[in-house]
Amino acid sequence: PQKCLRLNPDVPVWVSKQRILCTLNHSLKDVLNYGLFQPAFNGRAGKFLDEERLLREYPLNPDTPVPYLEFRYKRRVYTQSLLDDKQFAKLHTKVRLE
Repeated sequence: PQKCLRLNPDVPVWVSKQRILCTLNHSLKDVLNYGLFQPAFNGRAGKFLDEERLLREYPLNPDTPVPYLEFRYKRRVYTQSLLDDKQFAKLHTKVRLE
């Protein structure tokens, strides 16, 4: 199920995020790690919006009938790896020191 909200473009992203959290009728774990995500369009990669900036500062996708943002859990996204697979695995492996 999807919910849609109309957000005020003249307020900071943080205020919009708080409004979304207040309208959700179920609690989310780790709510501070959710954010507004702008999907990829026009050759640009998708990104999470900076919570200190105004919504108006972000261009909207003109190719959709209704421009939208997604409310998502923040994850690290790697667009291009400059490391080989072995180096990459070492970065994300917990090491136990004895």
